[in-house]
Amino acid sequence: MTAYFVIDLNVPDPQKLAEYEAAANPLLKKHGARVLARATADDYDVIEGDWRPRRLVILEYPSLKAIHQFYNDPEFQPAKKARQAVPGAVANAIAVEGAPNSRKDGAYFVIDLAVLDPELMKQFESANTMIGKHGGEFLVRSSRYDVIEGDWRPQRILIEQFASRQAIHDMYDDPENGPLKIMRQRASSAKALAVDGFRVSTS
Repeated sequence: MTAYFVIDLNVPDPQKLAEYEAAANPLLKKHGARVLARATADDYDVIEGDWRPRRLVILEYPSLKAIHQFYNDPEFQPAKKARQAVPGAVANAIAVEGAPNSRKDGAYFVIDLAVLDPELMKQFESANTMIGKHGGEFLVRSSRYDVIEGDWRPQRILIEQFASRQAIHDMYDDPENGPLKIMRQRASSAKALAVDGFRVSTS
């Protein structure tokens, strides 16, 4: 089953970050990964909460096993150790199963959700038609995941794919979403980002 590697990464030294990514990129291909998002603060909007990663990376793999194989690959260990040795470097990373990604680009709505009222949350989920209305689709909606690195432990993680960051804003600000948003905010607390998909530079 398709799986996603979601990484909240802070490597304060730009040169060391570039060296790390240059070393890691060939191994992503080796393990069947595709970069969906590799975002700095310029590439995402905080939609709700106080989540402000220095760098947010979303990778799609063929399976959870492939993520573990990448992370434990002997060829990857020198790059990982060099990255972890950078003063102030922090990585929080989870791996979670989900649905295959059907678009080559677009934007992603990434939500770290804590459910406060399970019954009200079920009512919200059964009433929520906003994602489909605005052309979005779920890639991940799960409370089951593997912690790969760091101490990030979301109660529930959601990743939704849209055509653009603007489409996410349109959904969130849709007047029909107002009552649903109030219901969801009563049922849960959320940290949510709208993040641009990764685009390879053609210049």
